[in-house]
Amino acid sequence: MTQSTAPPPADPNVSIARLHGEACYWCGSAHSTLTPAGSVTTPVGGGQRLWFIVACEWHSKRRPR
Repeated sequence: MTQSTAPPPADPNVSIARLHGEACYWCGSAHSTLTPAGSVTTPVGGGQRLWFIVACEWHSKRRPR
């Protein structure tokens, strides 16, 4: 079995601010230090869109699955 290296899909209810890296992907916090937290994808016409997400200090170790 081969494990996929593609980023996981984003939650369909996640806000655009979270996808744009302007707020923590998990809690929506925008008033703390934000650090890179991996990436997620969303479907677009003809394929997938890759989004680089961020996390607040409380979720800094969390990664999308």
